[in-house]
Amino acid sequence: MKRPDFLKPGDTIALIAPSFGANTEPYYTRLKSAIEFLANENFQTKIFGDIFGYYKGASESKEKRAKAFMDAYTDKDVKAIWSVSGGEMMFEILPFIDFQSLKNHKPKFFIGYSDNTNLTFLLPTLIDVISVYAPCLTTFGMKPLDPFLRQTIDLLKGNDLIQHASKFHEHVDAEKSHPLEAYLLTEKTKWLNLFNEDEIILEGRLIGGCLDVLISLVGTDYDNVNSFIKKYKEDNIIWFLEVAELNIFGYKKALWQLKEAGWFNNAKAILFGRSAATETFMDLDLYNVTKDILKPLNIPVIMDMDIGHVSPMITTFTGAVAKIENTKTKSSIKFVL
Repeated sequence: MKRPDFLKPGDTIALIAPSFGANTEPYYTRLKSAIEFLANENFQTKIFGDIFGYYKGASESKEKRAKAFMDAYTDKDVKAIWSVSGGEMMFEILPFIDFQSLKNHKPKFFIGYSDNTNLTFLLPTLIDVISVYAPCLTTFGMKPLDPFLRQTIDLLKGNDLIQHASKFHEHVDAEKSHPLEAYLLTEKTKWLNLFNEDEIILEGRLIGGCLDVLISLVGTDYDNVNSFIKKYKEDNIIWFLEVAELNIFGYKKALWQLKEAGWFNNAKAILFGRSAATETFMDLDLYNVTKDILKPLNIPVIMDMDIGHVSPMITTFTGAVAKIENTKTKSSIKFVL
């Protein structure tokens, strides 16, 4: 697995909008502020494509969005690529990405989450390059910057950090009155060992992303998962998953689909971020549904972690080895880079 270079002052970060663009508020104001933030951190920025644009549910045409990514990845001056937003339409660019040719270029961190799973997942599984599942750039327009976001910057610079569970997180329906407002941290955080283990201590290679996106990749030409998990079997494969919009029924179907497709074969554990949408329906809740699908695997499962759409969010180096602990006294993750 190839680890791209960490960032240093003066480096150039490419900004792209491979899915939605920052064409409405609050995203427009946030992105402008985030670009200023990167300048204050002594980074150069270079824009590829129309990051403020709109075209048929995305920033611009699928061909142009794919070209923006390819141009950014092959630009020798660019050290990392940061997606400005999530969205719904990123799958459209995949036929126009030449993954094989990317192997001939110096590896670069691609940073983003949610719909950006289309690349944060495929770069490790198709071309063995570590990517970064972390907030999109617009979030970094926040003032003052949340400590979890500061942590993301420090990790991208190569600082050797242990990421601990948050003390509090946002409610799924938190609404902000100003585009640059900080997180509204009102809910107490607790990482949950699903099968009531007193402690879970893991080490393995992490792979995963947004479940809503992953199910669209199963069985396609971009599904290289079985080869990936065979190649890295001895490293202990650990999945991380989180949900954006799936309801409880869609969530159960999605887990079943990944399991039946063999994606969880030889998995040593599965980590779940807090869910933004899977509300309880009568006698079905997130926890008993997860148990129902995953108990036959006989592996540890940790839920309600700081991953994904319910802020704050830890930074996950997708494809990298990590050490995870969830005990009565410690909830943490540390990447071995």
